[in-house]
Amino acid sequence: MFTFKQFVIDDSHCAMKVGTDGVLLGAWADISQAQRILDIGCGSGLIALMAAQRNPEARVTGVEIDAAAARDAQANALASPFGSRVEIVHADVSTLAERVTAGRAEPFDCLLANPPYHAEDLLPPTEKRATARHTAGGGLTFEALLRATSALLDFVAPAASFSVVLPTTALASFIPLAATFGLYPSRRTSVVTRPGKPAKRTLLELRPEATVPHCDELTLLAPDGQRSVDYATLCRDFYIR
Repeated sequence: MFTFKQFVIDDSHCAMKVGTDGVLLGAWADISQAQRILDIGCGSGLIALMAAQRNPEARVTGVEIDAAAARDAQANALASPFGSRVEIVHADVSTLAERVTAGRAEPFDCLLANPPYHAEDLLPPTEKRATARHTAGGGLTFEALLRATSALLDFVAPAASFSVVLPTTALASFIPLAATFGLYPSRRTSVVTRPGKPAKRTLLELRPEATVPHCDELTLLAPDGQRSVDYATLCRDFYIR
């Protein structure tokens, strides 16, 4: 159980547990103007609930392929103060994209994703964990993710955006691939653990129009090992201490 300031996350049945990547994305993504938000591969519902807390006017949907994780997410949403605005859908994201394309569901003006990203040959020992964290071995590939995104996103909405957290090493392939689907970087934050260390993660915002992206860096830990001022400020509405 992870207790945040306004909600509690039980990820007992989720292949991938609550982690820093999800918290960072949930706190960092620009959702201020969004009306319909989708958390792709929502797992325990962490990012979806963070979005619901940050934007009290938006309706939030989480889509999750794993039935047990979807049940955790649904229970977490119902136990939160935002349950009436959060819907959890147990489905493959590609299936949801097909519904939108066919006009059986509305598109979204803001998409969020902490996607699978490990492409190593050595996969985790369980199928569920492989699906949750790998782009090989049955997981969601970047191309499949972006193809679904292109169908799910309302490209003409004023606040249309797709925010994602990725390994920095994946950007060289992900950004050109996103461009083929009409999405371009508008904001980019490199995440480093300590001062002077290389960035292993990047928070990336994509929008339908090509612009010069705003780039900055976020250091997670101060020299004394505590959260940095910037990290603490970013997540102050969520972390209890």
